[in-house]
Formats: sequence, structure tokens, C-alpha cells
Amino acid sequence: MSRFLAAIQFTALLLLVAPQIVAPQAARADWDDQPGFGFTGDYLVTSPEAPCGTGTPPRGHFPPEIPTTAPFQIVTLTVKQDPNRLCYVFGKIAEAPTIRVRQGEDMFIKLRNEITDPAALDKLVPVGHLDDPNPEIKAEAGTYPVEPAMHHKATGRTNLHVHGLAVSPNVPQDETLKTCVDPATGPSPTSPAPTSPALCGRREFVYHYRIAPTMPAGLYWYHPHVHGEVQAQMLMGLSGALIVEGPADDARRAAGIEDRVFVIRQSQDLDAPPPAAATADAAPAKPEAAKPDAPKPEAAKPHRKRPKLEGEQIDTADEMACSDNAGTDELTLNGAQVLDGDAKDTDLAHLEIAAGQKQLWRVLNAATDSFLDLQLVDETGKAVPMAIEARDGVPLINDAGNLLAAESTAAAQLVPPAGRLEFYVDAPAVGRKLYLVSHKVDTGCAGDKVPERKLAYLTAIEPTQPLPPAKLPAPITTAALPGPFNGILARKTDKVRTLAFAEYPHPGSDDLNDFYIFERKPGAVVRPYDMGGEPAITVNAGTTEEWVVENWTNELHAFHIHQVHFRVLEVNGKPEKDPELLDVMTVPAARTSSGDVTKAKGPVMPGRIRIKLYFPPELAGDIPFHCHLVDHEDSGMMAVLRVLPPQTAQQRKAELTPADLLKNAPICRAADGTAPSSKPE
Repeated sequence: MSRFLAAIQFTALLLLVAPQIVAPQAARADWDDQPGFGFTGDYLVTSPEAPCGTGTPPRGHFPPEIPTTAPFQIVTLTVKQDPNRLCYVFGKIAEAPTIRVRQGEDMFIKLRNEITDPAALDKLVPVGHLDDPNPEIKAEAGTYPVEPAMHHKATGRTNLHVHGLAVSPNVPQDETLKTCVDPATGPSPTSPAPTSPALCGRREFVYHYRIAPTMPAGLYWYHPHVHGEVQAQMLMGLSGALIVEGPADDARRAAGIEDRVFVIRQSQDLDAPPPAAATADAAPAKPEAAKPDAPKPEAAKPHRKRPKLEGEQIDTADEMACSDNAGTDELTLNGAQVLDGDAKDTDLAHLEIAAGQKQLWRVLNAATDSFLDLQLVDETGKAVPMAIEARDGVPLINDAGNLLAAESTAAAQLVPPAGRLEFYVDAPAVGRKLYLVSHKVDTGCAGDKVPERKLAYLTAIEPTQPLPPAKLPAPITTAALPGPFNGILARKTDKVRTLAFAEYPHPGSDDLNDFYIFERKPGAVVRPYDMGGEPAITVNAGTTEEWVVENWTNELHAFHIHQVHFRVLEVNGKPEKDPELLDVMTVPAARTSSGDVTKAKGPVMPGRIRIKLYFPPELAGDIPFHCHLVDHEDSGMMAVLRVLPPQTAQQRKAELTPADLLKNAPICRAADGTAPSSKPE
């Protein structure tokens, strides 16, 4: 028996017994009853009457943390539901903890689902459907037939994705396509019948992540990934930070530099109006009179200006659709509401630091579709340098794996949804203030409004005893560090592919609510993601490819692929001087040669990025890639890459693949409103 087949059979056994796993008392500690670190305030304590607590955190609050002092602990996250919000409950605390894990350690997370009313999520599930097949669409490489998307209906199932971690996409690690946990059954406040059929076959699941010693140390995060319900569950509160620590963190602490974790969430998406009550991470809603930009309820869904359809074709120029009434999404910072515009200091998170010292700020953009453009400024608005340490969890390294010095820059940093930025901040002079701001972002005329926002401010205090001026810790080594994605640029490119983002309306409609990503090649069909379908792309493990990702729409998209990081080679045809190693990248909006996007005159020029990816053998399996504006993802802008294990063709025919393991498992996705939700593959 080959190692691969043995591993598959072991995984199948683990899948069957995972819900009954009991940790050996001598080896692991279950932290269910621990209060966590950094917890203050009983308003976040769960109770039968208030499963997600009785309030929201104050500005300046930081989430509780699970430290790395117990390497074999099982972290239990229970998903609970208030009438209009969801929360991860850790112990007695109804707030997603920041989880810390060391390089080379195993991480166990037990996810339990206690959602009681899936129908409440339906209000936030994207429409994302077509009544009839679309006409064919003209494109550069010919005419592509288009298949309609399905109408999504909330089921209340959930699962967990550890975003950015280079861990296996197979059970029991980061398998997100079919692994899920069912909601609580029984009557709900809105339905006397059971809320949902038990299609996952379990109410809880133990994830076992193997964090390699070579995993880059930095900021990652976790969130649900049940297709069709990601936006609803994230808007209602489900996401949290995850930090992989290593020797550099030890050196930072030894230098007296503490870190701060900022989780930016989205509490409202104007494309999907939320329930009347506030979500788990939002303060009580402001009166409509105080929000002059808020659209009227009947106009909450943006209207798209589009040329009329001509004949039976929609040409590529018709992609240049603009919003007539784009909404402004609402954000929170560590659970407290962020105000738009020039907010007063009393409405901002206030941080303190000892004079002459430094802090490492780790910022996670966990918004469903809102971009950030981060910058440090003083009280006059003048830009102040930050020293960038890492992007998307990876410290700045060259292609060989050598650590680079922190990059000092005063320029604003664009952080797309799901992106992370880690940077050092110097204390301002005593009596002065330093602000963290996010500037206005032009997301394209079909995108949402992203206004200027102040997020937090920092002041310095005199230390109780003299402290030496803080210095950035020196790189822990000058030698190249081993890493899963070292040498990408030096590797020979085995294949070049072109992928395209596209959006299309209902036939005869002017609303862009079907979203696609597909490989643009002869014979391609533009189809939304289908959980029961075949992978869009198949590659052999150990290969290296370049992907040209095109954006044929008039709004920004955020390309993300699970498991791997990639180097960005070009943006709109312009080579990158220092190709960054990222797991999510902004794809520019399309343009027209005339420059008048509202009239769409002249040929369309798609926005383009060119990236280079390597697929390590240890990450073989089915790997999703999608737009991380999650309403786009939920509405079909997702596909799957299958990385075949390093075997001969004969072995591959004779043995199981990772997908074969779950071939007859139920499909874990939002139910199709036009078909039985229990339909198997």
C-alpha cells in the first residue's frame, strides 16, 4: 500500500471519529472554561438569554487572546446566535479570540454549531441567480456561452477556513468545500419546524492543523467558508485573527516591543440590507437622519446604468456598468463602530505608548468587501513613516528566503478585503497625537463608496522609570530561511494561463448580480461555481505557473487563492520592481480607450495582474480560488484548482485522489432554492 493511499484511509477514519475525539489528559488541555487573556467587561459574556452577550466593546478594546503556552490545547469555538447576529464563543466570552500558535506546532480547533434560526441569515445572503440562461458574450478570444447562477438559500451550516496558512486542503485540515457542521435542530423563533436537514452529519468537528516549522511567522485569520453563506455569516460577526509566532517574535519581545491586533470588520453591506438590529460587531445603528448618504430602503440595492441589450448578444463593452446609487458600507474596529469622515477623538480608539518606544501594529481587513488605504498622519494631516514588517502574514523576504529590513514608508498602503499589513509605529512626542487613517478608495464606478475614515490615535506617556529608546530588532539571521514559497521567481514557468473576472445581469435586466471567474481559452464556458462540478484547473504538484488575472468589470476585485502565496509580477502590464509575496491581490477595474467609462465608448481594456505560483507536493488536493469580495464569491465568482499528488499516471488511475475521499459526501453549500437541499453529488 502506498503512503498516499494509507494517508487517505487514515483521513477517512479520522473523518468518522473526529466528533468523538477525546484529548489525552496528560497531553492536551481543553480550554473551554478559561476566560482568555485581554478580556474586560461582562457585556461579552454569553448566557442563555443573550448568547452573544448584552452589548458591544468600547473603542480601544482588543479581543481576548489564546497564547501559545499550551501547544497541545484544543481551542473550542462555538457558533451561537442572537436574533440578528452570530458570534464565536470561546469559554464564556462571546467574541472571536486572537489565536496564537508557534511555528512547528499542531493546532486543534473544535468547531461547534449552535445556530438556531438559519432563516435569519437569509436577509444577508446575496441574490445571485438568473431566471434563464444568459445570451452568449463576445470576448477577445471568441464567444463564450454563459450559464446562470443559482439562487442561494441560507442553511445555517458553517465551517472554518484558516486564511493564508500553507496547510493541507484535505480533511482534517483546511478542507472547506465539503467539511461542515449542521446548525442546531428543532423549532426556531421564526419557524416551528426543524431549521435545516442535517446534511453535514455532525454538529461539531475537530480541525487538526499541522503548522510547519517553515510556515512564515505573521498575521493570518479564520472565517467561515460555506459557499453561498460566507457574506451573511461574516457580516453577522464570524471572523477572528490568527498569529503564527517564531524567533522574530521572541526577539521583538526581548526588545520591549509589544504588538497590537486590529481587526476591521464590516457590519453592513448596502447590496444586502441587514436586519434592523446591530450585528455582533457594530454599535447601535445611527438614525437615518444622521446618515445623509444612506439610500432609502427601496433603493438600497444599487442600480446599474447599462446600454440596452442589442440582439441576442452582450458585448464586452456592456461590462462597463456604473452604479447609480452605490452604498457606503459600515465598519467596526475590534467590535466598536468606525465613523465616516473627520471623527472626533472621543469617537476613536485611543492607544497609549511609553515615550521613545515602538509598537508592532497588525491590521487585518476582515471586511466582506470594503478596501482600506492605510496611512499614519500627525495632527496636521502630514504623513508619518511606518516601518512595514510583513504583508499577508509573510515577513519581507527576497526570493531566496533572506529576511529584509523593515520597509520605511510614509505612503498610504492599499489593503484589499482579506489582506493584512504589519508595521512598526514610533511613539509621538509627549503631548502630540498620531492617527491611523484609511483614505477614500475609488473602487470603480460600479463599486461601493469607500470614504475617508479615522480608525485610531496614539499618544505617548512618560514612563514611570527611564527606558532606553526602542530599536527595531535585528533580523534573526542573515542566512536564507526555509519556506514553502522560496524560489518562485527562480523557478521555470511550466504554463501560463489567463483567468477572467466577469459580471452579467439577468436577461432583460440592468442589475449585475451574477459573478464569474473562468479560464479564458477556446471552448470555455462562463459558469458560476458549482460545488458538485469538476475542478476548473488541474495541475501536477511541484509545478510552477503564471496566471494573468483579468478584470472585465468596472469595479475592483480581490483575487485570493487558498493554501499558497504568489509573487506579483505585473499590474496593468507594468512590471513590479520588487514582486511581493501575497495571498490576496487587488485586480484593477477595466477601462475604455476613450476614458469615458460611463458611456463605454471604445474597446474595453481589462484590468490585469500577472502572478507566479508554485504548488508544493505537501499541498496537493482541491484548492479554491475566488474574489474575496465575498458577496461576489457567494454569487459564483469562485472556482477550484486540483493539485494532483506527485505520482505516475498509472498510480493516479489506481489510487484515490483527495476528492475521491468525499465523493459521495453531501455538498456543503447554501441550498439551491429550485432543487431539494439534500441532493447528493
